[in-house]
Amino acid sequence: MKEKWIYPLALLFYLLGCAPSRTFWMDIRYLPGTLAEKADQQQVVAVNPLKDIREDRARLGAWTRPKGRVDTFMASKPVDQAVTEALSDYFLSRGFRVIPYTSWDFRPESLSRIPADLVVGGEIIRLESEAWTTIRTKVKVHVQLQIHVGKVTERKVLSQKMEISKETVGVTSRPERIEETLNKELSEAIDRVFQGIL
Repeated sequence: MKEKWIYPLALLFYLLGCAPSRTFWMDIRYLPGTLAEKADQQQVVAVNPLKDIREDRARLGAWTRPKGRVDTFMASKPVDQAVTEALSDYFLSRGFRVIPYTSWDFRPESLSRIPADLVVGGEIIRLESEAWTTIRTKVKVHVQLQIHVGKVTERKVLSQKMEISKETVGVTSRPERIEETLNKELSEAIDRVFQGIL
């Protein structure tokens, strides 16, 4: 009796393994935490565009399927733009007024001309999801950011590197779940880096 469902299941895995490789497009965004502390709404933060220093700036990882087929995760918009927007959303969710700024060089000497209470910028060192499926799916997510915060009135610059890696294993998975996991870890990295600076 068991043989009646074993053969269709085996055929399904075979067909999945033989299917052509695909590209999945991911939307990178900030997911607000439930315990976000509200800041003084009069405070202004200037957000400098983050620099993506990864070797492959469009790719967000890959999904290795049975039979060795590899699907690719790609960003639906430039990663530096998406993570900069995520950083802005972090501050907006906490009640800051956010303005764009493009000329900060991370030096204390350049803080005097910035029309804000804080200015932030930095680099995206690592941002990727890697998945492997046999019968179950294993997903590894890596996020590494270097963030610089300038306190304008104090003429002080603080820097913090944050790295988060997470591995999950499930019976099945979907690209949307992998995207959500990547966004959760990016959001946690942003939350944690500013806990040590602000």
